[in-house]
This record gives sequence, structure tokens and C-alpha cells, in this order.
Amino acid sequence: MSDAIHEEVVRLGPWHVEVEVAPGVTTRAWADHAGETLSAPREPFQALLTSIYGAGLQGRSVLDCGCNAGAYLFWSKELGAGRCLGFDARHHWIEQARFLQSHRRETDVEFEVSDLYSLTDLEPFDITIFSGLFYHLPDPITGLRIAADLTKELILVVTATKSGEPDGRLYMELESIDAPLSGIHGLNWRPTGPKVVEGILSWLGFPEIRVLWVKDQAKGATDDHGWMGIAASRTQGLLADVATGWPPRKAS
Repeated sequence: MSDAIHEEVVRLGPWHVEVEVAPGVTTRAWADHAGETLSAPREPFQALLTSIYGAGLQGRSVLDCGCNAGAYLFWSKELGAGRCLGFDARHHWIEQARFLQSHRRETDVEFEVSDLYSLTDLEPFDITIFSGLFYHLPDPITGLRIAADLTKELILVVTATKSGEPDGRLYMELESIDAPLSGIHGLNWRPTGPKVVEGILSWLGFPEIRVLWVKDQAKGATDDHGWMGIAASRTQGLLADVATGWPPRKAS
């Protein structure tokens, strides 16, 4: 059985994140086959949630916007999450997510092919994950507002940034609509620093905001992409002991 799962992991590549498919098999099987590396943020992500919810998620519902293969929802279920929904605009990522779900045998987890701007008739979730999406949107303020309106307690935002510019601005770009890890709209905006997203989240009704990490352009990099992560709470005090971490990490 493990050989068959391994072959299916390879067939479903490329993968973006390392996640366990079944005992002894992870999505790294594709990376080893293709000579690629994957991000492996499970431990820092779960450490972040545990620092906020010391007793675990205790049935809290989780929404993952632009969920890719759904890894964050599987890791949330490991911490005791209840209802989980992930959506992505690209069919390939949802096919991967459903493949993982079938082998991990997770219940109360759903995956849908949908664009953020097309979401309808959703009940709010306790926690919203907004990772890797803000900087692919033609109107990121409206996009973040859609996610915020679906959030009852906590929202986690991870986005690429534009390095080398004063904080507080949005930087417009045109991007491919065909590349697997690009957006689908062709127009996108990158923030130049955390002040941009902090200001939007405050305006959207999150009184407590914490910058988790900021990573500027890597030395020797040929592009100008940095990264940052931000947590925001609907109530004061939830983030009092938040762990300032959860950067994307490469599998060793």
C-alpha cells in the first residue's frame, strides 16, 4: 500500500508543503523524486496556536483561505479543531487536499474549488488562516475584509512583501495567471511592511494585533520579496502570550 501511495504522491506533484500522507509516507516523496525542497512549517505553526490556545483548539472551527493542499487544516485537527473548510482557486491543490484527506481519514474537513471573491453563504469561523493569498489579489483590502467578516476570534496573515521601500505602502505588480504558485487575476499588490496589514486589520475591527515575524529580502537574492506573519484577535488579551514565530521552514 505504501508503494502505491508513494507513486500517487509523485503523480500529484508539484507539492508546496511537507505533510504526512500515511505512516511512513509524506509529500516529500515527490520532492525527493523531483530534486526539490518543501517548506515544513508544521511545528512552528502548531507552536503558535498552542501559545494562543493553551488547552488546544477544543473544537474551534477553522477556515483556510487559499488552502493549497490543506496542510494547515490537518495540523489544526491534530490540535483538536472542529469544523474545517479550505478553499483554493486552483483545482490541482484541492485534488491534493482531498487525496491527503482520504488517506489521513480526517472527518469534518471539507475542501472546495473557489475564488475568495466568489465565496457565498458561509457561517463565520473561529479561526481564519490567510496565508500566501494577500499578495496575489487585485484588491487585497476587499479580500482581507471578506476573510475578516468570516472570523469570530483570530486571523493569521502571512504575505510576501516588497523589500527596500518605506513601510506603509502597497506595491502594484502584474503576475502570471498560469504559473502554479501565482494568483489567478494577473494584478496583485505587495505591502512594503507590516504597517499596511496592521492598519487594515485595525480598520476591520481587530483591536489586538501582533507582528509574528518579518523576513527581509535574502542576501544575494535576485528578487525583492520579503515575508511577514501577523496575528490579529477580535478581543484584547488573546495574544498576550503569542509565540512570535511560524516562519516557513525548509525540510531538512
